[in-house]
Amino acid sequence: MAEEYGYDVHLLIPRVWESYWFQEKQVFKSQEEHSHNFHIHPMATTSVKNWGRYFFLSLDVKLRSIKPDLIYILHEESSWVHHQIYLYRKLWCSKAKIIFFSMNARGIRTERFYHRLMWKDIKENTEAALVHYPGCLESLRAGGYEKPVYMQTQIGVDEDMFCPDEGKRKHIREQLGVKGKFVIGYAGRLIEDKGLDDLISILPLEGVDWALLLVGDGSMRQEIEDLQQNSPWGERIILTGSVSMDEVPSYMRAMDCFVLASKTMPHWIDTFPLVSVQAQACGVPVIGSDSGAIPWQLGESALLFPEGDRESFKARVRAYALDEGLRLGYAEAGRLRSLENFCTRRMTKNFHYVVQQVMRQEFAYHEIGEEHLQWKAY
Repeated sequence: MAEEYGYDVHLLIPRVWESYWFQEKQVFKSQEEHSHNFHIHPMATTSVKNWGRYFFLSLDVKLRSIKPDLIYILHEESSWVHHQIYLYRKLWCSKAKIIFFSMNARGIRTERFYHRLMWKDIKENTEAALVHYPGCLESLRAGGYEKPVYMQTQIGVDEDMFCPDEGKRKHIREQLGVKGKFVIGYAGRLIEDKGLDDLISILPLEGVDWALLLVGDGSMRQEIEDLQQNSPWGERIILTGSVSMDEVPSYMRAMDCFVLASKTMPHWIDTFPLVSVQAQACGVPVIGSDSGAIPWQLGESALLFPEGDRESFKARVRAYALDEGLRLGYAEAGRLRSLENFCTRRMTKNFHYVVQQVMRQEFAYHEIGEEHLQWKAY
């Protein structure tokens, strides 16, 4: 936004943050940066680990110094940071417009008084919302949010990092010892929510010289390591453990297909799995379940199967393994869809259009039956 459209962009982020996403503690420390019209402001917080319940310290002072025209809130509806921002606008009579992002697909929480109070505050103080997919739009509408809603994720794929590279593909495949094999791949948390139990259940892949490449860590790691040691085909499993983000594209390029078998759980819906569109940006054909946002996200650019249906899942993997033309067709369609909808350059352009509409309070809405466009509201 700063480079392409000349916006003066200020990111207010926690100075220190702790994550246990892959079972092991990771500590992130941010550095202050000021470069022409792009600024990073590391802020002290009341918590360094509870992302749903913390305040920014001195947020009011920082906002008064910046004097923003638009504030984009990337916090869940239950986060107290929302209400710090609304209080700032009220107390100082700021004319800043506010957009908030929601990945809520399970309905607005209203069981407690403060939940109802928070949600009322959001409905009254924001001009528009951005959401991952139609399930999130339905959730906001059911909760009484009547203002414009755009379906555009806030998570973009870096198309310079996630891109095809045949030379690097050959190199990593030689390193991994999978030259000539059909490599089934996955990257992310090794958990049942992501369908890792279903993925393991469809193996071995009879009549195919296959290998399984798992990039990541999680609660199922021990089970997978046991398979490596004790199953007759355990040597075909490659487990990297947790890796840095800049290593992920290299491993993805080694894959012949990427699989994501997510399942809707009592506590969780996969509202936007970034890895599937990262794989598509790398030119890797994808197989996904019909869980959560995956069908909307992938459309007709990937092979889909009913979540939890292991026979259908295995049939899709075999179809790719036995038909190179099928793989190439879906690889091309997937890369095009990822570039058009989920990569940073196109998303930045679309968000620029959203910002213009919000600032002018002149909104472009989808018409019934019209093809989805990220910069048009619902």
